Amino acid sequence: MSTLIRKLSSRKLWVAIAGVTAGIALIVSGNVSEGSVAVVSAVVAYMLAEGMIDAAAAKTAAETAETIASAAVEAAKAVGEKTAEN
Repeated sequence: MSTLIRKLSSRKLWVAIAGVTAGIALIVSGNVSEGSVAVVSAVVAYMLAEGMIDAAAAKTAAETAETIASAAVEAAKAVGEKTAEN
């Protein structure tokens, strides 16, 4: 539910909806080619923007996972050194 609320409060979504609506209005008024370009442009721009956000989130997640893995390796080395001393 919170994801839906977050999406609905997105300015990118509302700009895309406005672009699609304007494109449909152009198509209905007889400007089919301009309306089609407006609709496709709005959808593609929204998809690119969301893709960039997803890529940034994936990069952050990968960096966090790498940090955790490095910490786990260091901890395992420390435990191994303690065990070897005893």
